[in-house]
Amino acid sequence: MPLRALCWLLLAIVAGSAIGFRIGVSGADPTVSVASATPDADLALSFAPATGRRPVKAVGLFTGRSANPGLQPLSGVDAESLALSGGADEMPASASAAPAYTAPFVKDLAFLAFPSGTEPPASTTTTTTTQPAPTGPPPVIDNVHPVAMTPFSATISWQTSDAASSRVVYGLDAPVIWTGPTATGTSHLATVTGLTFASSYHLDVTATTPDGRSAVAQFLLTTPGLTGSVRASVGNGAILLNGQPAFPKIVWAQCPDAVSSNLAVGIDLFMGNGCGSSAQLAGWLGGSALVVGSAQETAAARLGSIGTHLPDEWDTHLPNDFTLADALRLVPPSSGSGPRFLTLTNHFYSRAAPLPQGRGMYPALVASADVLGFDLYPLQNWCRFDSFGDVFDSQLDLVAIARGKPTFQWIEARRMDCSGEQLDPTPETVRAESWLSIAGGAHAIGYFPNNWSDAVGAEIARTNHEISTLGPALVDSPIAASVTLGSYVKVGARDHNGAVYVIAVNASRAPATATITIPALVDRTLVSLDGQHKATASGGSFTASFAPLEARIYIAAPAQ
Repeated sequence: MPLRALCWLLLAIVAGSAIGFRIGVSGADPTVSVASATPDADLALSFAPATGRRPVKAVGLFTGRSANPGLQPLSGVDAESLALSGGADEMPASASAAPAYTAPFVKDLAFLAFPSGTEPPASTTTTTTTQPAPTGPPPVIDNVHPVAMTPFSATISWQTSDAASSRVVYGLDAPVIWTGPTATGTSHLATVTGLTFASSYHLDVTATTPDGRSAVAQFLLTTPGLTGSVRASVGNGAILLNGQPAFPKIVWAQCPDAVSSNLAVGIDLFMGNGCGSSAQLAGWLGGSALVVGSAQETAAARLGSIGTHLPDEWDTHLPNDFTLADALRLVPPSSGSGPRFLTLTNHFYSRAAPLPQGRGMYPALVASADVLGFDLYPLQNWCRFDSFGDVFDSQLDLVAIARGKPTFQWIEARRMDCSGEQLDPTPETVRAESWLSIAGGAHAIGYFPNNWSDAVGAEIARTNHEISTLGPALVDSPIAASVTLGSYVKVGARDHNGAVYVIAVNASRAPATATITIPALVDRTLVSLDGQHKATASGGSFTASFAPLEARIYIAAPAQ
């Protein structure tokens, strides 16, 4: 066989094996979708229905899922109400054959459903009489069923035997996102939002009577796969997919034959195609992720994209007196092409040097885009060993100039411009930078370049998984949060339906201790997402110690 033919044969085998491995790995099914770039129904992409097989297509990636969408009781054939006295994380004997929580920290988070615990609160003074524990059986939660389901949300209905206020709590590994409480009564309805299609969530339905009797019924909620197009938009400072808030995880200019490793770590938005048109990339992905095409492509070349991106780091090449009219003339918006994304350099940042021509172009650039991002890269652009605090501070600056538009930040994932082992991105720096940007208000994250080491990839997968389970809370507006003056710890907080989420990151390479003050906490108990840390706030403050570059997400359940 000629050497040239042998080389092409080996290349085909390697490429096919890589795609087949991605498709065959259990649980690695793609979970995002591609939309038409136009509002016309006949141009919308459709997706293969789920089957029991995973065929390898000649091109692209298979997107079918065999999981059946719906609501499956975790306590046997019929959902059983578990009394609070038995512990919200305990299952009846009939649950042995039902799906089980797999995350090792789930039992540590179970107290969040009923944060007051199994005992009535102790008296705080000698003159106060302790209220007796509620007596009588817990309310029975039954007839729990979905009345509407989409790939990104589900509306659940249920009844309680006694008049009670109810909530739904849900999450990928453990229930950590709350809906608002229902009015006291026996019929209840709630909508869970910010879901990913063809994904499974652990879902608790909780109920508490006015006299304090509580119960919980546990389920597995599986969202349906995508059978139509996705419409992207922006609203309330967030990126919306079919009207539901989303938190995209992005890479730049990936080639179609290299997307598998990105999908495997939770990347769900590909900005541009490094080896062809956006339409070709969307066709290859086949609905396993979203695509943002170049605004300078023709409509046909970006077919299947949910939005467009303006020229990368456009501010570098523009005059100081650049206007919105100039921006719209150079890159005119196209009807039905979705939100416009723009990546800036870091020169808008108050602690970065301005461009030689000045900063006068930024108001026009902000006005020309719907979603604004930037790259800072303290290690690989500034060549600084310990400037991670600027990741947080620059994100705050971008949020300020964006004036309510959603923002994102690119996170350095491997060596690019600055040499030296101390400047190489590591799993610890990638995690710290990701959560520093989110604490500062980012509503999406990008990783650059689009390839990285196995160790960094494992951290990106962990971080993306945590972002996906917390997404509905992360895109809410920030609430007041501060730390000890002069501390290297950076903090951001969100309030979602009464639950408080605290993102705290040590932005230095040395251990740090800080007192964190978030008035909304009052005197609540917090637990970290990994279940390894607990704290109790007093008057809205608590003190915590952090390892170098440690990122920690605390959750405080809604006040009872």
